[in-house]
Order: sequence, then structure tokens, then C-alpha cells
Amino acid sequence: MLRKLVLALSLFLGLQATVHAHSDASMFGAPSVGGEHHDHPVEAAVRYPATLTFDPRHLVNLVIKINARISRLNNLYVGKRVARNEVLGEMESAELETVQGTYLALYGNMDAVRSFSMTGNEKLIDARMNLTWRGMSEDDIKQMESRREPLKRIRIKSPESGFIYSLNVVNNQILNTGGQVGQYTASGTTILTIARPAAIQVEASLPIRVTRKLKPGQRTTVYVADARRGEVAIPAVVQQIFAFANPVNQRQRVRLKLTGNPPDGVALPAGLQTSVSLGEPDHAH
Repeated sequence: MLRKLVLALSLFLGLQATVHAHSDASMFGAPSVGGEHHDHPVEAAVRYPATLTFDPRHLVNLVIKINARISRLNNLYVGKRVARNEVLGEMESAELETVQGTYLALYGNMDAVRSFSMTGNEKLIDARMNLTWRGMSEDDIKQMESRREPLKRIRIKSPESGFIYSLNVVNNQILNTGGQVGQYTASGTTILTIARPAAIQVEASLPIRVTRKLKPGQRTTVYVADARRGEVAIPAVVQQIFAFANPVNQRQRVRLKLTGNPPDGVALPAGLQTSVSLGEPDHAH
């Protein structure tokens, strides 16, 4: 019996040696076909996770300086693109109606005011500035002058072109602007913040072996997910390569700048998770 066990063990070891002799030696670092070993460079199609951020130096606040009620908002949401002077909504204010009435009394009797006052024109200019300070546009003032009556609803317009960075009000919200100094308020209520296009930045953490090959101005592509269009590719360039490298994960922070705008309707909120490829857009996507 012992002799049979020894014979069986010898046959098994011989079979294992034969199998390993015919296995793929490339797994152990042997050269591939042709006798050469190829190092595969980082391809442009490789995607790296990234995050959308905003430069605070390019953020513009829209401040309401009167006590008012937000009567309507025009489908506003964080990340929405807006144009300069675009109507974002409407507000109502009893305080502003009173100021408009004072202005109209002066405006409608300018001939009489000029007859007994040398500063009639200055008073009209000051009253007009008072309306502008409280949120009325030139178009609103002209409309009020033509109607000869105060406007019940005042249009809220965007101060800049860009993207809505933050939205702090809802429909029918009452705004209390705080104290007042003279005829102008000392404070106001920021109802929303607009980010200029220059504010948009994309930050990614890339392997050091990749960042060594990058240069400022190099073309890249940022991919943003959209519910209707799927994946949207936006051209960008390398803006800054930070000097510090994380010794734990061997990665380095890189900041990108968008060189193109996304299609209309594609939102770009702060903190949006995106992906980045170091090259031209991947048309397969």
C-alpha cells in the first residue's frame, strides 16, 4: 500500500511540473511577444474624478434694500445660467410705493418747483437716485413716469451674467432689510448670489506620474452629467498645478478653468461631482 502511495505522489508532482512549464511566463515579468516590454502611457481617455468650485472674488450679490415681499420667482435654482438684466422675479413694497409717490409729486410739478427753487433739478436727481437705490431700474422709472402712478410690482433683475451660486428666498417671503441711515438703508437682504463665468473652477486630485506631464494652458475636457442630455463635455485648460503632493496617496491637486459654456439648461452648482480627461473630448460619449 505504501509503495502505491509513493508512486501516485510521484505522478502528481510530475504532472504539476508539466503544467507550470507550459504556463504564461509573462506574469512573472518575462518579455512579451517580440522580446520588448512596453510601458503604457496615460491615455487621454482616462477619466479622473473632479469637483466644481467657485472663486469668491467673482461672486456678485443681489441685495434688496427695502422692506418687501417676493411676489414671484421665475423658475430659479442653484446652477441656472442667467443673463445680465434678465428678469428673475418680482417684489411688492409699500415703502417703495410711498417713495414713488414722493418722486411723482416732484416730477409732475417741476415747472412750479423751478420757479421758486434754484435746486429743483438737484432734488429731482436725488429723488431718482433714491428709487434706483431701492431696486428700481431705469425702465421701471420710465414706466412709472409715463403712467404717472406708482408701480405695484417691481421687477428683480440680474446684476451680472453667470450662474446662480446661491438662492436664499422663496415665493411670498417677507424681507426685513434692517436699519436705515438718512434716506438710504444701512443694510439689506441678499436674496441670491451670481457667479460670473470666470468664477467657475474645476479641481481634481491626479497621480503624480500624471501631473509631471502637465503644463498650464494644456487642453483638457470636463464631463458634466445632465438629466436630459446624458453626459456633456466642456472644454477646459490647466490653470494651476499645486506644488504640494499628498504623500499618503501620491496625488497632486490640479485646478482647471472652463473655456466653454455648457448648453442652456445644464446646471453648474458648487460642489458638483464631475470627471476630467486630459485631452480632447471623447466623442464616443
